[in-house]
Amino acid sequence: MNKERRDEREAKRIVEEVAGVKLKHADHEGGVDYRSIDGRHAVEVTRITDGRKRAGRDALGESRKTGTPDGELQTCWVVFAPDTQQRLKTFLQRVHPAFVHLELAGELRFERQVGAVHLMEHGPMSLVYRTLLEAGVERAFAVQDHAQTRHVHRIVATLGSGGSVSGANEALNLLTEELSKRKDNPTKLRDSGAKERHLFVWLDGDTRFDIERPLSREAPPWASEGFGAPSVPPAIDPVITHLWVVHEGSRLGWLWDGETWRELRDL
Repeated sequence: MNKERRDEREAKRIVEEVAGVKLKHADHEGGVDYRSIDGRHAVEVTRITDGRKRAGRDALGESRKTGTPDGELQTCWVVFAPDTQQRLKTFLQRVHPAFVHLELAGELRFERQVGAVHLMEHGPMSLVYRTLLEAGVERAFAVQDHAQTRHVHRIVATLGSGGSVSGANEALNLLTEELSKRKDNPTKLRDSGAKERHLFVWLDGDTRFDIERPLSREAPPWASEGFGAPSVPPAIDPVITHLWVVHEGSRLGWLWDGETWRELRDL
């Protein structure tokens, strides 16, 4: 029997509490993860995540441990870069001298598009901008009114990727595109013979931002769109009768029961 993973046990708990069914582990030799005691329900658990994002975050952690080269910054900098790019293991070591030079030149901001134009025009800061462009920096700014703070100033790197989406419907479309690549999930559910076949999908901090955003946190007071449950049916294999989408961090989710969407909270 395949051993239950922690996220599978947690998905089981959520389905049992929300749907009011009792499940037992059923993945003996590659079948669905759970079946209900009466055999009516089958549950398969999966996760949509991007391993490159996790690898990028880990690589940046190694860069932080290594430390930065000589050259003291006059203030702290906040730097934004893609989390799926290569060479993040030496990211801070490569960009630190460039920010020292920016400060010496009185420059307190960097924008990738502006830097690229400057480089094409062979501007005076071309060598510095080239370093930042090659390191993948999208934008950066010096922290205002921070130069007098008594500590060793540093670079605070923020990783991200995936863009944004207009709302839950677009995020759902991107999610179902990813699910369509996973032929084993509907196959297991079909082979289960159960009448109600549930696919439970975990999202997490390493899921593409344009997929996870609507469920990553509660809607802020100013948000007029982009949050809440989708308003369109999911484009999924018809063998899947129920689709659960839950964010591991926020514990917010959606449930499609074959006819309507339901928002889930405090899972």
